[in-house]
Amino acid sequence: MPRCDLCGKPTTMPFHCQYCGGNFCDEHRLPPNHQCAGISAWRKKPTPGIGIQYSRGGGAIPTGGGYIPRPERKPARTWWGTFPYLKVAIAAIVVIVLLLLYLGLTGFRL
Repeated sequence: MPRCDLCGKPTTMPFHCQYCGGNFCDEHRLPPNHQCAGISAWRKKPTPGIGIQYSRGGGAIPTGGGYIPRPERKPARTWWGTFPYLKVAIAAIVVIVLLLLYLGLTGFRL
């Protein structure tokens, strides 16, 4: 069973420090708790959730802690956008015309 590099306590899942490379228990997993050699690099990282803006691409952009409002985009104005069911009505008319044309070509009589 692996042991903590600082206190020697046996742990089932040791935490591996990415700054100094040591394995530590849950009590000593953070760099300030185990006198990490790379603590200066750890302190330079932004705190998760504070000053980070998540973009659509899945990446995170450090913003320095300020709130950046998303710019308002106005929707494009189109003539069919003013009539909500116009696209559905046009599709229904096209289907009916195609059905009548098919029935006329196959010789179906009403």
